[in-house]
Amino acid sequence: MNPRAALAIAAIGALWLGACGDGTAAGEPSVTTVATTTSSPTSSSTVTSAVTSTTTPVVATPPTSASGPHTVVDDRGETVSITSTERIIPLDGDVAEIVFALGFGDRVVATDLSATYPPEADALPQIGYQRSLNAEPIAAFEPTLLLATDIAGPPEVLDDLERLGIPLVIVPSHANPTGAADKIVAVAEALGVPDEGARLAGEVQAEIDAAAAAAPRLDPAPSVASLYLRGGQTRLVFGEAYNTHWLVEAAGGVDVADELGVTESAEISDEAILAAAPDVLLVTTSGLDSVGGVDGLFEQIPALAQTPAGQHRAVLAYDAQLLLGNGPRTGELLTTLIDDLAAITDTSSTPSISPGGDETQP
Repeated sequence: MNPRAALAIAAIGALWLGACGDGTAAGEPSVTTVATTTSSPTSSSTVTSAVTSTTTPVVATPPTSASGPHTVVDDRGETVSITSTERIIPLDGDVAEIVFALGFGDRVVATDLSATYPPEADALPQIGYQRSLNAEPIAAFEPTLLLATDIAGPPEVLDDLERLGIPLVIVPSHANPTGAADKIVAVAEALGVPDEGARLAGEVQAEIDAAAAAAPRLDPAPSVASLYLRGGQTRLVFGEAYNTHWLVEAAGGVDVADELGVTESAEISDEAILAAAPDVLLVTTSGLDSVGGVDGLFEQIPALAQTPAGQHRAVLAYDAQLLLGNGPRTGELLTTLIDDLAAITDTSSTPSISPGGDETQP
């Protein structure tokens, strides 16, 4: 795990622990506790191991025209005047990935800790973590444009940056099948290259639509619990507010968060884990690393070991920026997830273990 990923995991964990202790951490969704549930999904009979997705890079196309002064209306409804895109700071990992994919990587002067892909973004100076920013290190890079999603904060820091005259554009970050394309279009408009954005968004949306259309009808559909892990004491289940929800459904699975009544994220008790009885656990590779891999996961959280997922070691692990970001590689991720869930329902298939990647949590 690289130093940036380790620092980000520590920062995120502190925010989550704060959320668990007193309600809501800065920039985080409300966290509630799921004590139990009354339904138990059908279990899978297939053994599988942790699988880490590998994706091919999105080829960056240099902008075909100079992006001069222009005005955009961002996701807040704010009109933002942009005079230069020469010094860009994306305050979000998947936004940084989009900027690079649109050919503006050489204009990015810094990123936040969540930007781990492409490698060129990961290698840039860092200005902190998107949910707990400080104005001073950002302003020190003299950016001409800040790009962020609605999870960037705290709000007073963003206000300070705008008072300094730095244009800030908030782009949409919808957790649905069109969210990646919508985000790409908004970033491209902020960069002054809407045509390039429309082209890339169309390609990404076509990949997502094709993957979803080709997904097999799984019978029974595996029930999937999407978990945030940081050591054995921090385990949260992600609900429909996260990209994992629509990805699981598009891949032919059933998200146990629906049966648990979780819409955003919630701590999940041992009783709720046992009652939900997930067939598959969907996690990030850094989360899995934090508990010592698949063996450590079931040793540190014994209740998970008693579920169908635990009995069959059905754990799927992916890079966090890839899994939670809804960025340009989402179509490829969906294709991989479809294949992995199909393999779990096939008792003759046992995917092999792949090494976990370095990444951060959004």
